[in-house]
Amino acid sequence: MPAKSTGTLVSLSPAALAHLPSVALVLALYASDYVHERRPDLEKVAAFMVDGANRLGLAELMTNTCHLVAFWQMCDDDASTDEAWVAHFKRFDNYRIIHCTLTQGQMSTVRRHLRAMAAEAVAA
Repeated sequence: MPAKSTGTLVSLSPAALAHLPSVALVLALYASDYVHERRPDLEKVAAFMVDGANRLGLAELMTNTCHLVAFWQMCDDDASTDEAWVAHFKRFDNYRIIHCTLTQGQMSTVRRHLRAMAAEAVAA
């Protein structure tokens, strides 16, 4: 399920988001109101990522990223437990994560859009 707003006072810039790992961007999209599209408009996806990241705040975004990566690593190592799966399902909706995942090419385009958003903000 998407995360609740933390009331973060400092917004995360699109330029900073462009440098985060792809899994963090997926989780930023996951935290937004994004609804899966068969052929997503990647400029809109970038805007949803900014929204989701700012809803979570950097600390929560990084915490969720660490939890998800650690869980994936456990699964990859065939070391996951029933307790780990329960904790994972309490934190994340796998179906939604899958629908927030982008290809490597799409992620590159989203990063370009994030950098463009940052440049437009500076120019304005």
